[in-house]
Amino acid sequence: MHKLVGINSLRFFAIIFIVAYHLFREFMPGGFLAVEIFFCLSGFLIASKFINQIDANREVKYWGFIKSRLKRLYPTLLVVVIFSLALGIFVAPDVLTGARHNTFTALTFTTNISEIIAGGNYENTYLPNIFEHTWFLALLFQFYLLLPLVLKLHLKIFNKKRDAIKFFGITLLALGIASMVLMACYGGLFEMQNRAYFALDSHMAAFCIGGAFAVFKFFVPRTPRTVKGIPMAGLLLSAVAMVVLALKVEYNSAFAFIFALPFMTFLTIVMLACIIKLQRNIRERRKTRNVVRVLEGLGNLSFGVYLFHWPLYILLPHLLPSDTARWGYALINILISFALSSVLYEVLRIKDLWQKIRKSRRVIKISDATAAACIIAAATVTLVRAPQASSIAEQLSQEESHSSSTELISNASANSDFINASRLLDDTVKILNTELSLAQNAETLPAPGGSLAASNANEAKVLVIGDSVTLGAKQSIEATIAKSFVDAKENRGIEAATGILSGYSASGKLPGTIVISLATNQRTITDAILQDIVNVAGTGHKFILVTAYAGPLQPREEQNTALKAFANKHDNVYIADWWEVSHDNWSLMYADHIHLNPAGRAAYANLVSNVIKGMR
Repeated sequence: MHKLVGINSLRFFAIIFIVAYHLFREFMPGGFLAVEIFFCLSGFLIASKFINQIDANREVKYWGFIKSRLKRLYPTLLVVVIFSLALGIFVAPDVLTGARHNTFTALTFTTNISEIIAGGNYENTYLPNIFEHTWFLALLFQFYLLLPLVLKLHLKIFNKKRDAIKFFGITLLALGIASMVLMACYGGLFEMQNRAYFALDSHMAAFCIGGAFAVFKFFVPRTPRTVKGIPMAGLLLSAVAMVVLALKVEYNSAFAFIFALPFMTFLTIVMLACIIKLQRNIRERRKTRNVVRVLEGLGNLSFGVYLFHWPLYILLPHLLPSDTARWGYALINILISFALSSVLYEVLRIKDLWQKIRKSRRVIKISDATAAACIIAAATVTLVRAPQASSIAEQLSQEESHSSSTELISNASANSDFINASRLLDDTVKILNTELSLAQNAETLPAPGGSLAASNANEAKVLVIGDSVTLGAKQSIEATIAKSFVDAKENRGIEAATGILSGYSASGKLPGTIVISLATNQRTITDAILQDIVNVAGTGHKFILVTAYAGPLQPREEQNTALKAFANKHDNVYIADWWEVSHDNWSLMYADHIHLNPAGRAAYANLVSNVIKGMR
């Protein structure tokens, strides 16, 4: 039986989408759909392998298969984990926040389960899990655990092997359809996108459909003759359709989970069928064979590129100068990922060398001891050096503690709980001393105007509504801008502003000046959203819209352009251009290049203050 040529080229096609999604998400928001190509190919190839074994009267050994998969996945994964931990520790320890847990889940193929339990967001841009991308391997390995069990069950039920294979295919098709239904329900109807995307039950349709197609191919090995050119047309049209989906579909849309993901699986099956039909053409035409050979070689590197590019995506901004162009980050990432993957692939595929090495027991012991030492060293460094909480999280927690301490002390004193009041007072003094020290180090002591800060929203003349960036600058803002009050919370988007303003408006105490700093987390900002904010506040108010900077790899150009365009149309709307101040000045920010250190907080507060002073 001839090996199918060209199948592996689809992996290279898929990795282009995925890398583009991570590096240029606003350009290719649907690149995540390409994982269906990988899953469908895996289901097809593994099911084909099992069917061929059964057809040749060879036993399907469950643990032998699992062992072979571990040998395929683990060496590259282990190298990537050690590489990422070592680089992260020396470059940006904050990036390794939670690395103990994340390393464990990556090496045990449980990252997807961990993300579901933790309520992880696949599109989180703030200090993302450096091994978050291993959810893909987790889902892959979990399917590997399931597939041979389903097959062995059919072999026990049916005496004839062809019947067992036939109903195995039917079962896979049924499981695939059921999984699509779950995907549509969780991701589309119930808006539980991450539950739908990370869980095996709702995201194994591509695996199952690919496996069912392998069964179909077994029973129909020779497809009917077709008009010359139809397979090539089908291949090209499917590729174009995939590109359109990748350019248009958003991760958080119901359309993605109800239609786009299943359709991506269907398109992969079409491409598989076309490549199978073109086998003779590929083998006999020299030019075609050479092109396919190159694509196959690149496809072989896709696994390594996938594993390397994500840690590099997170770490490169900490290694390169702040004025590096975004395309520069992407180009360097791609080059390093392919280089590392190529070297690793070539080392792992030298079978003759490893066979010679394995003949020497002394070499075996040395190599095993070296590997164990590397793993233990990486684990030790991670356990000792990796922070439990990032400096950003600690600072935000400090802000929240400081904001609530006065109220807690007051309540405790009113209840004559002197012990608690004393403890809270001590905690507050410690927090104030810490903030004072940070301010002195950055030469940003609170301005005298701080004594005029509003004690609550009702006394405020300036209301600042913001996200975690604003929350970090809360004290600086209230100390710099007289009679100001900051209402900020993590993970807020600009769509939350209308509801917040409605609440303040209902109290009849909405200040005359309103600052909106909610572009950091927002994917799309439209005139309609901004107009709703102005309408809810009513007449007689002035607005300041703060532009966003969300790191070098997550630009907010479209959002900032929308804010500026809206301000140009309205006389009572002004712009505080934080992007202009911060995008080339990382000294104002923490390790994620988004949240503000003491110097950044002062600069942020001064920016807003100057805009208020300059308003007509």
